[in-house]
Amino acid sequence: MTLGKLILLGSALAVLLLPLAVDQARADDGVQVVSLRSEKVPLYDKPNGAKTGEVTKDTFKGPWRVLASSPEGFLQVEVEGKTYWVRPYAVETNKPIRAPADCGGVVALREPKSGATRGIGEECKK
Repeated sequence: MTLGKLILLGSALAVLLLPLAVDQARADDGVQVVSLRSEKVPLYDKPNGAKTGEVTKDTFKGPWRVLASSPEGFLQVEVEGKTYWVRPYAVETNKPIRAPADCGGVVALREPKSGATRGIGEECKK
């Protein structure tokens, strides 16, 4: 095989593999859950649905791909081939996401007392 044919073959191979590399780069550009913010994160079957399980920080095997977000403020994630819904404030993502106010949420953790936080609760109807 001559040098010219090798160069031509290499160029053709590079042209054929380029779209695969671009598709992989686009897949990596998506939003992903990279860690958990609390010790346990519940997994739901649908937004505001039944709790189907939970993941702890110790058992987290990420990143999880974020598939969608709901009007209720949940994120649909893919965990080991299955889809679940999680609350966005319970997870850390690789890109910033906006989480709407959770007006009916009950915090079970003991939070330190603070003065005030501007804007908290302004989206909730009284």
